[in-house]
Amino acid sequence: MPCHAMFALILLLALLTGGCATTYVPISWGFGEKVQQLSRSDLTLAILFNRYDPDRQTLRVSGASFDEVMMPSEVMRHLGAYRPDTKLIYRNLYHQYNDQELRSLMCHELAHHIWFGSMTHKQREAWGLHLEANPTPVRAMVRRVYPRPADYDTEDFAFTVERARAVDIEALARMNLITAQERDALLSEPKLAREREEVLSESKPTQQPLATHNGSGISVAGPEVSKADP
Repeated sequence: MPCHAMFALILLLALLTGGCATTYVPISWGFGEKVQQLSRSDLTLAILFNRYDPDRQTLRVSGASFDEVMMPSEVMRHLGAYRPDTKLIYRNLYHQYNDQELRSLMCHELAHHIWFGSMTHKQREAWGLHLEANPTPVRAMVRRVYPRPADYDTEDFAFTVERARAVDIEALARMNLITAQERDALLSEPKLAREREEVLSESKPTQQPLATHNGSGISVAGPEVSKADP
């Protein structure tokens, strides 16, 4: 048997017995109009795209697909990817997305784009200190799901930005990642406004025990999008 045929057979057997290949395609394949619309209608996406990708280049339809080998149980949990070399956001070819999943995927992967392309070393360190001072379940989830420690910091950032708490929005503004006006616009959204009011009320002196406030806004069972460096 020729060497190349033997190699192909070994690879096929490895995929059948140990894992399978998930195909990622540019997110605009089949969703071009929808992702463009979401990037302008969702307030968080509009702010981040207008600031960090005004031409929506991360959403361009041109670009090759790529495969990633993973265990079958992992396939449906990895809904997308961002690659710093192509500066493209990708989606899982085999997943049927609803609007909320597309929105979460776009926000998460655009956060990777910001982390790799726009944030300074000082800003990255400041974000780590922010999460240490304001713990969120996302950090434990990242360390449980992602095998490479090199992925931890960027995944911490992406998952937190995906469903940011009021305290995270304020941190983004302090680090000059968004403007004060953009911060105020985001904090005025009903969910974050309610959360901020709860935090402020809990900080006031009272003779009654304070209720535990978990304003994480993080759904650790939600889409666990891919490693930023496949």
